[in-house]
Amino acid sequence: MADKWVDAAPTMESPYYPYRKVVEADTLAGMEQIPYIICRYLMDLPDGKGYIPPTDVKYPRARLKKLLYWDCPLPLNQPMPTPLQIRQLFFDPENPDRPPDPERGYRIFPQNTVQQSLANSKSLVRVYLSDASVLERNGMFITRQDVVFDIVVNVGIESNTGMTASSRAYDILQCIKEATAGVNFGGVGPMTMRRITKIDDERYNLGYKMYTYIDWAGDAPNPYFT
Repeated sequence: MADKWVDAAPTMESPYYPYRKVVEADTLAGMEQIPYIICRYLMDLPDGKGYIPPTDVKYPRARLKKLLYWDCPLPLNQPMPTPLQIRQLFFDPENPDRPPDPERGYRIFPQNTVQQSLANSKSLVRVYLSDASVLERNGMFITRQDVVFDIVVNVGIESNTGMTASSRAYDILQCIKEATAGVNFGGVGPMTMRRITKIDDERYNLGYKMYTYIDWAGDAPNPYFT
């Protein structure tokens, strides 16, 4: 909602007292939830309101779930993981004691730093906030917040998908790009890709970083995944 104290006389009720706020500016409230919201969106679970996720692999999130869950060759030919199986791949910071998949570990993280070794998971996706800059648009300051996706895959399963890219890391990247580009996750504009870079540890793991951004304004909705 718009800040009622813009250009208003600064009474003692104002959060900016004794100074006057002269221009609308965002507070970043709600932005901290974006990695969590995006991860839950990518998991594509039933919402309890009648939505049943599609299982056809023409849908990017259906492909993504199979690529993250099945390490065997031709993962798209395997059954669709159940909602419980997908939940066990997700490290939920709101429920940190929830155990991971006993064989696969956690594979979806709404944060950058994780303690779990990649050797336990073989593939993973990390979503986290990075740099931010400020723009001025129509007399309002807007924060352009970078959101980074790390896609990392163990070389032992990198080329066994049977898909056109012959790269599990790139296939996962493509699913995420298709599922998120142009989608408004709660800011004042769509998620937009900035660039993609190649990453590897020169030993056993390789993948990609995808840099995206979301614009955030003072009157942007405050998202919270319920």
